[in-house]
Amino acid sequence: MPKKIITHKMIEAFRAAVTQGGISAGADALGMSQPSMSRLMTELQHLVGFPLFMKHGRTVKPTDEALALMTKVHESFLGLEEITRFSEQLRKQRLGRLSISTIPSIGHSIMPEAVEHLRSKYPDVVISLTISSYLEVASSVRNRDADIGFTADKLSIGDLETVAEFSADCVCIGTSRWLPSKAAFVAPKDLLGKPFVGMTGAFQRHIDALMSTTGQQLDVMVETSLFQTASELVLRGMGLAIVDALTGARHRLRGGIALPLRPTIRYTVYATAMADTRLSKPARELLQYLGAATGKAKTHTSHE
Repeated sequence: MPKKIITHKMIEAFRAAVTQGGISAGADALGMSQPSMSRLMTELQHLVGFPLFMKHGRTVKPTDEALALMTKVHESFLGLEEITRFSEQLRKQRLGRLSISTIPSIGHSIMPEAVEHLRSKYPDVVISLTISSYLEVASSVRNRDADIGFTADKLSIGDLETVAEFSADCVCIGTSRWLPSKAAFVAPKDLLGKPFVGMTGAFQRHIDALMSTTGQQLDVMVETSLFQTASELVLRGMGLAIVDALTGARHRLRGGIALPLRPTIRYTVYATAMADTRLSKPARELLQYLGAATGKAKTHTSHE
């Protein structure tokens, strides 16, 4: 017959009886019946070989031996609390930190909102957000300074791989001074004869190719390298601009108009990580959030 041993349940009941001032009070504290509590105390007393409680009138008090045993029990529970604290630290370290490197079109449009979402869902996670150029994003991910990177070009080279793509049609943004808010869409001919905020770099070439169908050129009075800056300039009355759908969504929220562009210019954002990286829960949540936001931005037919 196997030898009986002292169980954690017995020690927990004993501790409750001593700290609560009696077996009945200890049972109430643990949410168990008094007979169950008494049975545990009887078994523990039999195993230790000395009385644990003595009657004093109508009350029950712990014996001197029980009080001495309680010091060891206290040390045991301190150890359990330390294990609990250590486990919590390990959990936090595992979720730990999420480092994001992104080009400005994402960093200045949806990313602040996405970070706010992550902070509410993972309050123990430290989030680092760096807004950089395409080459700097690639370098950060490759050097493992960033867990995940976002660019407008694929970085699936070497040890880098694309883990998600977010595509949506670009939109034309303006204010009521230059855009009819009730229009269904904006065509290249609708941009002629109006001041235009142009984009420096490769994106402007897409706009120029779109305008080539009219045989005329845009009246570009201001140029900028950032979609967010283009939105700000447009809101200040500088004319019209063509930006990605996510920037267009924020433009609407700030009181501007964003209308579909026909024919379209497609803008795709690529999420990149090291091929051997297992994305954390916060990183996967970020990808889901950006996917939902991109889907929502596709539905724009906005008004001021």
